[in-house]
Order: sequence, then C-alpha cells, then structure tokens
Amino acid sequence: MMKKIFFVLLISLFAVSILPKFAFASDGQVEYVEVRITSSLKSSQKIKLSSSGRFLTGDFEELTPKTEFIDKDEIYIVPGEAEKINILDKDGNILMTMDSKEKIYFSSEDMNNSVLKVENNRYRGYIRFQRKGNDLIVINRVTLNDYLYGVVPREMPSSFPFEALKAQAVAARNFALKNVGKYSSEGYNLSDTTDCQVYGGMDAETEITNKAVDETKGIIAEYNGELIDAVYCSNSGGITEESGSAWAVDEPYLKSIEDSFSTDSPNSVWTAVFSESELKEKLKTKGINVGDINNLEVLETSSSGRVLKLKIVGSAGEYVLEKDKIRQVLGLNDIKSTLFTIAKSNGFGEGTKEVYAVDGTMDNPKTVNLNDANVINGDSKKTVSRGMVKRVVTSAGDKEISEPEEKNSGGDFVIEGKGYGHGVGMSQWGAKKMAEEGYKFEEILKYYYNGVDVVKEDM
Repeated sequence: MMKKIFFVLLISLFAVSILPKFAFASDGQVEYVEVRITSSLKSSQKIKLSSSGRFLTGDFEELTPKTEFIDKDEIYIVPGEAEKINILDKDGNILMTMDSKEKIYFSSEDMNNSVLKVENNRYRGYIRFQRKGNDLIVINRVTLNDYLYGVVPREMPSSFPFEALKAQAVAARNFALKNVGKYSSEGYNLSDTTDCQVYGGMDAETEITNKAVDETKGIIAEYNGELIDAVYCSNSGGITEESGSAWAVDEPYLKSIEDSFSTDSPNSVWTAVFSESELKEKLKTKGINVGDINNLEVLETSSSGRVLKLKIVGSAGEYVLEKDKIRQVLGLNDIKSTLFTIAKSNGFGEGTKEVYAVDGTMDNPKTVNLNDANVINGDSKKTVSRGMVKRVVTSAGDKEISEPEEKNSGGDFVIEGKGYGHGVGMSQWGAKKMAEEGYKFEEILKYYYNGVDVVKEDM
C-alpha cells in the first residue's frame, strides 16, 4: 500500500472503532460525493495540505483498513517517480510515498469532524490525490449535505429570501444526484466549477444557507417517480426555455413557461455593443475567420424567442453559430442569454450617432443625434435622409456623410437581450420574487418544473 519513510503510527484497531460513520451507502443511495477541487489551487504540481492537528491517512474504503497518523499539521503533496506521489514536510523531507492508483485519503485527527485546508481554503471531509501526467488532481470526498453547504451560497446570494434558498437547496441536491456519474471515468463525481455546480467548500458557507440545506435534507423533486435534472439559471428574462431547444434532450418537466416573476430584476434586460473589429477578434480567437464582419443574421429561434442559429456574414465567407455556441464564441458575460435581437448603427465609424449642429454664425454649437435630426439639403428641402447631406461639422472636424452601402458595413452591432443564462428550469431571480410574494419552496419548484412532485426520501 504505502511505503512509510518518516514517522507514522499504525492504528488499525483504533480505525475499526471509528469508521462506521464513514461507511458508504449500500442501498444505491448517494451518501458521499467526490468533487474535484480546482478553484483553490495555486499549482497543479505542489499542493499544500493543512490540518488543525496531525493527519490521519489510509484507504478508508476497506472493511478493515490500515490507517496511519502523520505527526505534522502541514504537508506538501508532489509528483514522485513513475506514477508515485510523495508527501513532504515543509522542509522538503519525504514523509511517505504512495501509488497514485491507490485511494489513499487524508483527514484531520478527528475524522468524524474532519476539516482540512487545501492551500488557503477549508474543506469538510477527506482529501485524496490522483496523478494525470505530471499534474496532481485534488479530490474532496464529502457527504452530500456538506457538499451542498458549499454549493448553495455560491449559486444563490445568501441575502435572498429563505424560501428561495430552500428551493435552491433542493434544485442543487437534485442536480448533484442526477449528475453524480458525470466524471466517473476520471475517478471522481463532480467538479467545483460551473461545469457542474460552483462549490466553495467550508469558506463559502453561511448560517442561513446551511439552514436551508438542513431543513430540506432528503427532499428531492421527481417526475413520475424519477429524479429530475433540476437545472436552473440566473434570470429567464420573462420566459423560460424548453430543454429540447437548448440541448438535445426534451424533458417533459422542462417546458417553456411565461415567467413574469423574472422581470424588473438584474439582467432581465441588457445591451451589448460590438464594433466590427471586436467581433472579428472574438471570432479569430475561436478559429473562425470570415474576414471583415458585414452582418449578423438570426436564422432560427425557439418557441421562447431564443436564437438557435446565428449567421455571421463576412467579406471572406459566412459562419453559423448554433445554440450555446453563440454565447461561448461571443462571450458569456457579454451575451448574457440567447434571448436577443440585433440592430446595427451606421454612424461615423464605430457607430457614432452624434454630430455638432451650428447656426449660420457658428454660435452655440449643440450635439444632436442624427437618427432623430432633420437636416436641410442643398435645395433647402427638409429631409431625414442622410444620403443627401454632403458635409457636417463634428467634434473631430468636417465629416462627409454618404448613403450606407448595401452590405451594412461600418458602425456598431447592438444586441439587445433579456435574461441571464440558458433559461431552462428555475430562474433564481424569479424564485426570489416568488418567495418575496409569499410562495413556499415547494410551490416555487412546481412552478418552474412542470408536473413534478416534491418528496422526502431517506438519503
């Protein structure tokens, strides 16, 4: 198993007496999850692990495991020769060497209330390490409830009403249970990023969100007796999306609904403005080259109005982005959802719409918007067409105005959208509004997940 090179103490008899609380569920239910830790790491080749006292380590999954104490409160984990992993003290002395294929866990001395620090972040439960080439993978084995302690406050502000936090706790529990096998081929269950759910460990916890998790312990949402994939988003923008439009699977409990609870809240409406050069650069970084960007065209929308296909028209070709690729390419923070429309301004370069208007004596110059202004052509006829105006005075001097070319080039692309996220399932800001209006967490869940039952099971 492990090669002891420094001071360790074999305590098998002691381990047998304290390990029952660590036992894994044998009836198919999930008691523990293993989460890959990435957010707290400073390096993938040297990991600092700290404890309030000495460490207990061993293969805790064995029925009669051999466990050992490491009489240090701070150790460093580094890759060793071949597929080995070395455990060092702070002076660089090797304390222990283990095979990376073995599941060797580390806990604090009181393993039933274990808290360890990975770098500067605290985590409940146990930590183990794997190797992937010369890099280390850090995995936190933690009870489902303790995992949710670190998820709920990272996924929903703890300042939200308590019933909304309880709805989030149930949704997060469902999501974890439904996706527990996502990375099983990699040797763990979930990640700590938005690829699964954001998990911040013990340092993310708050009293109110822990209470929301505790008061909903064992409560899940089901459809026809089956666990649902309780996906959620920040804000639906006033209408949710059905799963079949957003992804490949059309779930009966993830249908599009009108969602007035999500209006009049942050990111319920938003605007993103891109110059032609900015769009060109965004595409270039993703390996897409269509030359100068002439136009963006919406080819297809879903029943909720979200863009399913967006054609980019360039001087050197065309390219079609579909579904979630639209946000991935144009920027998740810029394009907050695919519920948007596109406009394009054709002002003086880079979308400028304002010029200086002056009278015949050049007195009192004023800034006016050309889209709203009436101008006088050479025949003293009043018109709103800029195509008949030859020159105007701008802040940068005289400018010549000509009729826009048919290709609609020059100027900014203005994207006006609603909502934040994929729009499927529960809207978190909608849940907040519902809770403020007196709805209970069960009602919130049933509103966003069509036809579900909210039940309590022994977890």
